[in-house]
Amino acid sequence: MISLFVVIPLLSAFVISLVGRFSKRLSDIIGNLSSLLLVVLSFISFYYLKLNAYQPIIHKMGGWVPPFGICFVLDGLSAFMLITINIVAFCTTLFSISYMEKYTDKWKYYTLFMLMLAGLNGVAITGDIFNLFVWLEIGAISSYALVAFGTEAEELEASFKYAIMGSSASLFILIGIAMLYSYASTLNMADISQTLATRQNSNLIGFVSVLFLLGFGLKSAVVPFHSWLPDAHPSAPAPISAMLSGVLIKSLGIYALLRVMFNILGTR
Repeated sequence: MISLFVVIPLLSAFVISLVGRFSKRLSDIIGNLSSLLLVVLSFISFYYLKLNAYQPIIHKMGGWVPPFGICFVLDGLSAFMLITINIVAFCTTLFSISYMEKYTDKWKYYTLFMLMLAGLNGVAITGDIFNLFVWLEIGAISSYALVAFGTEAEELEASFKYAIMGSSASLFILIGIAMLYSYASTLNMADISQTLATRQNSNLIGFVSVLFLLGFGLKSAVVPFHSWLPDAHPSAPAPISAMLSGVLIKSLGIYALLRVMFNILGTR
């Protein structure tokens, strides 16, 4: 069930891109039903986590055991994030039904929105640090396009600034991931954490921590890395501004930073 949090929005984006151009109502229906289904699944996953005494639930993709395979992990924090992300997303898609009527090509909006939602959910449940980067980029790149959805000069300028600073942040994060992989020879978060605990290297941990602080700090618009935020929020359509301030910068920035700092690097 955990994989459905990324399968449903990705499948919805694909279907909307095929059939949405023929009817705006189809885009509205598919987008809102998908986000509603994700809300229901979020609460069901939290219920199953409670039945499991709040012990992490691990789904191994394709049956491949980590660190050779990719896994999704559901724990208390990720379950809380899934509920928050998908409730905000459902409220946003409901508001978008009437608000986005003034924009052309509504199906493109819903396609990008579902891709962004898949990225947010993927960041919340991934147990692999490189896949954290992949889902983060899926969500971020979709948001760059959504900020510029009105295609006015002000919106395009804000989106360009957001994209440049977001790409710089991604570079810092990718360098940090590459350094951890070269040292631990694995991308699984739990395995990297165990390696760092047994073979402590304070110089590596300190330098990688700075890289992640820079990268995720830019993603989350933490002062003094917030210069893109005042332009992006007022320029974006109202539903996207709600997603940016409500969950996107928290998930792609603060939540991801907390995961890396506490689950991988530790508090040493």
